[in-house]
Amino acid sequence: MSSKVASVFLGLLWFTCITNGCRCFPKHPQRIVCERNVAFVGKVTSEVLPTSVNDFNIEYHFTLLKSIKGIFKPVGSTIIVRVPSLGSLCGYKLTVGEQYVLTGTKNNQGITSTTCGDFHYKVCDLTFQMVIYLFTNGQYSYKNNCSCKEIINPRHEPGIFDESKGCKLPAELNADTDCYDKTGLCKRHGTVCKWKNVVCP
Repeated sequence: MSSKVASVFLGLLWFTCITNGCRCFPKHPQRIVCERNVAFVGKVTSEVLPTSVNDFNIEYHFTLLKSIKGIFKPVGSTIIVRVPSLGSLCGYKLTVGEQYVLTGTKNNQGITSTTCGDFHYKVCDLTFQMVIYLFTNGQYSYKNNCSCKEIINPRHEPGIFDESKGCKLPAELNADTDCYDKTGLCKRHGTVCKWKNVVCP
């Protein structure tokens, strides 16, 4: 393939991704908690819209209700998270006054969160199992099972799988893995990782 043809192909690929929104494969919440360096529960107190045409990020201000990972401030502190706006790549919108549990990445610019590689759940939408996995620190928490963080969907991540490092979703599952996301915990049993508490039809 010539360099000119390759450039056109890459340009079309980039344009397709931009026009069709965020392109990434969904991940199990345990994997996200283990991969990201920030996870917390907070109530949205305000939304600050971008003031520049070149800025596509919304600043959400939260009152911290519980730090799960990566935030070392007392409960009641203000946490600011930058999120791409809904119309931009990998963006989403939160509702002022609602309580959320969400993940993000902390760097020199602060905390950022997107729909690609992060999650944001309304607290009222969590299952009983997710409350245990997210808000406790015992043997049935996501954090304490991060030695089994490589939770893969074989539809998106084919290849050699090491069961000592994680769990595999059943190959026959459709793209919707909601029951595993909302009830399943990937937990170590000896030298291998196995699903626990999966409640699926």
